[in-house]
Formats: sequence, C-alpha cells, structure tokens
Amino acid sequence: MFASGRSAGYAARGVEILRNLLGNIGSGLIRLVVAVGIIAAVGYFLVRPALDTTEKLSKEANDSIQKSINGSLNKTLGKNGAGLEDVNKTLQEVNKTVEREIKKSFHFAEKHGGPANPKKLIRCIQRADGNPHKIQRCTVRF
Repeated sequence: MFASGRSAGYAARGVEILRNLLGNIGSGLIRLVVAVGIIAAVGYFLVRPALDTTEKLSKEANDSIQKSINGSLNKTLGKNGAGLEDVNKTLQEVNKTVEREIKKSFHFAEKHGGPANPKKLIRCIQRADGNPHKIQRCTVRF
C-alpha cells in the first residue's frame, strides 16, 4: 500500500503539472491571438486610411506642381514654341541693324573720302562673332 499510495501521488502530481503546463500554453496562445487581432484591427482601421489619405494628397500635390510647371513653360514659350519665334524675330532685327550699319559705314567713307576697305570691314565683323558692340566698332573704324 505504501508503494501504491506513492505512485498515485506522483500520477496526480504529474497530471497537475501537465494541466498547468497546458493551461499556461493555452492562455498564452489566447493572449497572443487577441494581441495580433488588436494590432490587425488598428492597422486596418487607423493606419491604412491614414496611408491612403497621404497617398492621395501626395498625388494631388504632384499633379498640381506638374500643372504649374507646364503652365509656366507654356507662358514662357507659348504654344508650339512661340518664345522661339520671338528669338528668331529678334535675330532678324539684329541682322537688319548690322546691314544698315555696314551701309552707313560705306556711305560715310565714300562721302568723306576715307579709306573704305570692305574686306577689312567684313573680316572685322566676322571676328566680332555676333557681338553688336564689336560690330559697331568695326563700322566706325572701317
């Protein structure tokens, strides 16, 4: 009897340990599932809408910036590069002015009997490389 009483005590104690162990694991698993559920709910109901709103705002801001850049380029260049037409028009006016100055120079040289040398004038204008001040100096010299 002594031996069987002891073995029954060990068995009851083993069952109790097993129950405590399974109870602790079970309650730990339940706590883990509840924590994961709470984190998922917070992510779905709070974080996701905030991220969607942020994405929407950044897209709208990007579109707005792009439109303003395109609008300023259109104002600067005009439709179909109208700004380039203005540059071309200015260059034509400069060419006319240069031609006029050359004719004045030759006319002045003929009237006053100065040494008009068209080859030197042309060479000087070519060296001026489009600089209007240098071209004007050439017309005065020659």
